[in-house]
Amino acid sequence: MSTPVTSTDGGSDTRTQATPPPTAKDPRGFARVSVFGVLWSLALIALAVVAGHDALAYGDLISGKPWIQSALETVDGMKPQFSWVVLAVVAGLIGLILIYFALRPRPHLGTAVRAQTGVFMLDRGLRSFAAASAEDVDGVDTARASASGRTVRVDVHGPSAERDAALEGRVQQRLESRFEPLEQPPRVRVRDLGRG
Repeated sequence: MSTPVTSTDGGSDTRTQATPPPTAKDPRGFARVSVFGVLWSLALIALAVVAGHDALAYGDLISGKPWIQSALETVDGMKPQFSWVVLAVVAGLIGLILIYFALRPRPHLGTAVRAQTGVFMLDRGLRSFAAASAEDVDGVDTARASASGRTVRVDVHGPSAERDAALEGRVQQRLESRFEPLEQPPRVRVRDLGRG
């Protein structure tokens, strides 16, 4: 899509200016609460099956005793037991866990890049980019990157058998400069593991 450009002398210019595409959506991870939603749906379906069976049994449409009545007769006359307290505590903990997952936002899967079009670098791409950038530094034979939270950790193997602080500094400086186009550049931690 493009829009015409008007010249400063009042005339029209045939050149067109490109309109940037719409901003990309922030990549988000899978909502873990969806799993519990599926389990809850299955529980409701099972409850509906029991209710339907008992309705047919009470209507004499099928033979047999209603399941709910059989369950109530089984527990009738039972005295309170300590196991009930344990089950109540477990049920309460499960409820708190469900509330935590329901309120917890979906995790971010990428980092925004400074651009008008809403570009994001996914976490796996960030790790590959960090490892490749580290291997471009003189003195680095191999590099391996990992990311956790807002920190990128890079392990490099250099020519020296011992840890080379100068090499670590050069790698960290290179990575920090490469991460500048990101909206929130991650913290960089570099460790020289020596000759691999």
